[in-house]
Amino acid sequence: MFYICYVGALFMETRKVQISGGSTFIVSLPKKWAQKNGITSGSALNILESKNGHLIMSPKDLSFKEHLVGEIKVTGNEGRDTLMRRLVGAYVSGLNNIIVTSKGSMDPMLARTVREFTRLVMGVEIVEEKKDLIKLQDLIDPADFSVKTGLKRMAYITENMVEDVIQGMKSLDTMHLEDVVIRDIEVDRINWLIHKEYNIFNKSPKIADKANIGLEDSLDFMLTSRIVERVADHAVAMAEYLMKIKDPEDRSILDTLEKEGIVAKKIFSDSMGSLFSHDLVMADKVVDRSRELKEKLEPLLKRVFKLQADEAVLLAYVINSLDRIASYGGDIGKITLNKFTPMRSD
Repeated sequence: MFYICYVGALFMETRKVQISGGSTFIVSLPKKWAQKNGITSGSALNILESKNGHLIMSPKDLSFKEHLVGEIKVTGNEGRDTLMRRLVGAYVSGLNNIIVTSKGSMDPMLARTVREFTRLVMGVEIVEEKKDLIKLQDLIDPADFSVKTGLKRMAYITENMVEDVIQGMKSLDTMHLEDVVIRDIEVDRINWLIHKEYNIFNKSPKIADKANIGLEDSLDFMLTSRIVERVADHAVAMAEYLMKIKDPEDRSILDTLEKEGIVAKKIFSDSMGSLFSHDLVMADKVVDRSRELKEKLEPLLKRVFKLQADEAVLLAYVINSLDRIASYGGDIGKITLNKFTPMRSD
C-alpha cells in the first residue's frame, strides 16, 4: 500500500480596500501572516502583478520555482508498475522533490524502479540515497521550458512514427517497425513534462507569467499533447500488429492501407499546423477530411474480413488505428476552432 503526503499549504482571506489621503489605496495584512514572516513597521514587501490581474506579495524576493515536496511510502508488497504509476503521478502533479521511503531496507526491485523512473522522465535526478530512502529532485525550471516548443517536437516525432509505419506496410520490415515502438517513450516523456508544466502554471500563475504563456494556452497545449500521445500509441499498435503478419494473403489490401495511411497522416499533420498557425480554414478542412476517411475505410474493412481469421483481425486493428489517428486530427482541428475564432467587438 502507498501513502502520498504533500507538503505546503495556502489560505485565502477577504479584505476591504480603504482610501488614505484621497488617492492612496490601502489593504491591511493578516496579522498572523505578518507575525509569522517578521513583518513590522517599515518592512519592505515585493509585489508582482500577473497577466490575469492578480497581485502576488512576498516579504522575500519572488522566486519562480515553488518548493513542493511529496513523499511516497512503500511497504515492500508493491509491484513495479504500481510504484512507477505513483512516481509518474507525483511528477506530473508538479512536485519538484519526491521522497520514496520504506520501513527498513527498501526492496531492491523497488529501488531499481525508482532509478528507472529517473531515466524515463526529463530533469529528475537522485540527490540522496539511503537504505530506506531515495530523494529525487526535479532540476528543470518550469519557467524556462517552452510548452509550445515541446509540443512541436512531440508532434514531429509522432508524425515520423506514423510515416514509418505507413512505409512499413508494404515491406513489413520488422526492424523498421520495431524502431517505431522504441521511439514511443520519447513522446511519453514530453507528454508528462507538458502535463507537469500545466499543473505548475495552474498552481503558480507567476511562473506562467515568467514563461510567457497564458493559462488558457497552457490548457489547450496540454489537451493537445494528450491527443498526440494517443496518436503515437496507435502508431505503435499498428507496428506491432503488422510485425505479426508474415505472409500476407492479399498484398493489394496492404497497398490500399498504405494509401489511406498517407491520408490519415496528412490529416494529423495539418491539424497540428492549424493549431500553431491559427488557421481556421485548415482546421475546418481537417474536421471534414477526418469524417471522409472514416467512410472510405468501411468498405476496406469488409474486404479484410474475407481473409483468414488471424490476418483479418490484425488488419482490422490497423484500420481502426488509422481511423482513430484521423479522428484525433479532427479533435485537434476542433481545439483550433474553439480557441482562435475571433471575437466580435460591438
